[in-house]
Amino acid sequence: MPERFLADEEATEGLGEALARLTPPGGTWLLEGELGAGKTTWTRGFLRGLGGDPEEVASPTYAILHHYDCSGGRLFHLDLFRTGPEGAWSLGLEDSLGSEDRLVVEWAGEDGPWPTGWVARLTLRAREAGRQADWTLPDEPAAR
Repeated sequence: MPERFLADEEATEGLGEALARLTPPGGTWLLEGELGAGKTTWTRGFLRGLGGDPEEVASPTYAILHHYDCSGGRLFHLDLFRTGPEGAWSLGLEDSLGSEDRLVVEWAGEDGPWPTGWVARLTLRAREAGRQADWTLPDEPAAR
């Protein structure tokens, strides 16, 4: 399991940007971490790595779902804190995602019929003055 210490928001965004480059079209990231752990900050970097505008990224806690245009598709940013994992499907998400789109899900839980075969996980947690990031990539050629 890869891991990295992230000293600040810039490092957190930088990791998001780097991992975006490893994510194929149709890929999904499931984010775990307490409130304020940096999930939305990471997503800003992720969108930048896809060629989108990171300034557009806002926490989806109250809106539940945001989507952003990026090179070759869209990024769907979903927060299931209030709805639980089954809440994604009440939104019609599976009908909205295209084959070129990518999905980032905060508070995803353990289960979910994610609409892609490429599903990675990222955990962010407080550590010293920064945060610790641990992630797993699927065992597929596209993840390498």
